[in-house]
Amino acid sequence: MRANTGRYLSELGELERWMAERFAALPAERRKLVTNHHVFGYLARRFGFEVIGAIIPGGTTLASPSAADLADLAETVRGAGVPAIFADSAQSDRLARVLAEQAGVRVRVVALYTESLTEPGGGAPTYLDLMRADTDAIVNGLGSP
Repeated sequence: MRANTGRYLSELGELERWMAERFAALPAERRKLVTNHHVFGYLARRFGFEVIGAIIPGGTTLASPSAADLADLAETVRGAGVPAIFADSAQSDRLARVLAEQAGVRVRVVALYTESLTEPGGGAPTYLDLMRADTDAIVNGLGSP
């Protein structure tokens, strides 16, 4: 058990170093996150991102934003020059697409694995795979204008 624990802790350390290296490629002005709900505060603090906003208010996925909430967030997206909105791959990205359209600027909707793992053979069958896939998606989503 201890050998497995030590090995996994080592893998987590390697993952964190890899993530830091990948995120370091993003200039500070591009490290702005808009997600479908508030789930990336820990990542933002650890790796120097700014959470610009979330489509669904609060910490739940059950709430719905009002038209005014979406309009306010669209204005924020426009003003901050956010190139991507990140939506959970396990949920509909409809609200993210509506937000991107309302922003009136070129904004991509990028899927992340934020709610759960995938089946084996999917994009995120383990926690380590999930974090790698999401890191790559964030870097690719924010990295190119």
